[in-house]
Amino acid sequence: MSKLFFTSDLHFSHKNIIKFCPTFRPKTDDIDEHDKYLIQLWNNTISPDDIVYNLGDVSFSHNLKHIEKLLSQLNGQHHLILGNHDSLIATHKEKFLNKLKNDGNPILSSVQDYLKLKLPEHKQTLILFHYPIHEWDGRHKGYYHLHGHIHDRVAQVQGRILNVGFDLHGRFLTMDDINGFLKNLPNVSHFDNGDETQLYADINTNAVIINNQLLKINHLI
Repeated sequence: MSKLFFTSDLHFSHKNIIKFCPTFRPKTDDIDEHDKYLIQLWNNTISPDDIVYNLGDVSFSHNLKHIEKLLSQLNGQHHLILGNHDSLIATHKEKFLNKLKNDGNPILSSVQDYLKLKLPEHKQTLILFHYPIHEWDGRHKGYYHLHGHIHDRVAQVQGRILNVGFDLHGRFLTMDDINGFLKNLPNVSHFDNGDETQLYADINTNAVIINNQLLKINHLI
């Protein structure tokens, strides 16, 4: 039976990521050695029958053939939620969707910017996006929001939201892992925060109020 995994921000072929986020990266200056480490870790965890949702920034390479070679070595059904460094894949996504790997799966099984993933077997709906969202679909219903982008940090947002990035966890997360982090957190609605803006009939007065709120939020007044 296939297993389900989540990860983000592997940053293949990015030499500086070893310096920026060293905790779970191999101690090497050789980027090929770094990439081989990630490939081995992936394939030791994920079988050809497994499913992986990768929430973006898979590679820093600007060489399409090199990216193709890297991703062709990764086991499983690999679904990519595009990150800010995945533009080359986005431009040539049909190539990745239509070419098969040695395990019989396409290099990428799907490519999209955003995904609302319903998992009835887990009685849960996931909102998958590269970036952390302050207000996501179904937040008040307890839908999980999984994201990446911020590497080894936890988003300072209330509710059932989790950074699945490799640099935060050092491994690929299962639904059991994700439930362990999120299931006991509250359902949160923006209507319950008491942060409504008091508005007036005069639009110019409102503009001043809105401007002051933006300045306070950004600690400028």
